[in-house]
Amino acid sequence: GVEHTVDTYLGLANFRPTGIAALDTFATQTNLHLEKTSFFSVSTHGVNHYTFLEYVNLRLVAVYKEDADFSGAEEATDRTVRTNPDGAASYVQVTFTLGAQYAPNGASGGLIPVDSVRAGVGTFFDEVEAGGGMEEVCAVFDAALDAAPVGLAAYTHTKKTFTDRLGQPCGPQAVMCTTPGSVPDQFVSYNIPLGLDVFANKASSDLSSNVFVDLVVNALDTDPSTGGSAGPTPNQGDDPMQMKTTLTASIPIVAGGINVFCDGFTAKTDLKDVANV
Repeated sequence: GVEHTVDTYLGLANFRPTGIAALDTFATQTNLHLEKTSFFSVSTHGVNHYTFLEYVNLRLVAVYKEDADFSGAEEATDRTVRTNPDGAASYVQVTFTLGAQYAPNGASGGLIPVDSVRAGVGTFFDEVEAGGGMEEVCAVFDAALDAAPVGLAAYTHTKKTFTDRLGQPCGPQAVMCTTPGSVPDQFVSYNIPLGLDVFANKASSDLSSNVFVDLVVNALDTDPSTGGSAGPTPNQGDDPMQMKTTLTASIPIVAGGINVFCDGFTAKTDLKDVANV
């Protein structure tokens, strides 16, 4: 007869290409049913399903200082008269979805505790981490007054300058470091400020320049069959309803891989240069 049985799962993770030169992380669980009899056997049952985080994506965003009239004061003149990219506000947008049975944890700092969010720029995460380059940019941003510096240490500028760039009519109006109180569609978007001119002269094809992010995701299991909403009030990780993990991800800085706002260009030619009269 059967002496012992154990139901558990095997976690799997890989990358699946999206077709747009980016990689989405993709995680699954496979249920395992273990039985110990006169011999040991392993069999699987059930169906594959996602872990509580799905479809993690990073996007790099640069917001130029708007040039409304191309009068010559704010342009870079390389082949065409184009908006000067100097002083671009730079941030990274992290997006993911929560599994259907999970919701933000209102305790312990919310879904993404602001003091857990770190970012850095470099070639390898371990090197950036060891060199102290993973900085708590959101905790600094959240506490900063308008005149205080924000962003990575090498790219800081005043908070007002940074937010003014984002708030231009042509800008994304993006809000930094704000954790959602609810996610009715299970989609989470979180913006992390990096500073000014972070991406300047760093685009390469050898993946030598990367933006790294590191943050905690703090959710609740709402499925009554697993304790869910019938469980006790969350308390600093001791609650069985709590699902908590550290999300670490990176995105390379490559040509064409940055979402740019407030860019523009103008060009002209004289008729005498193109026609014989």
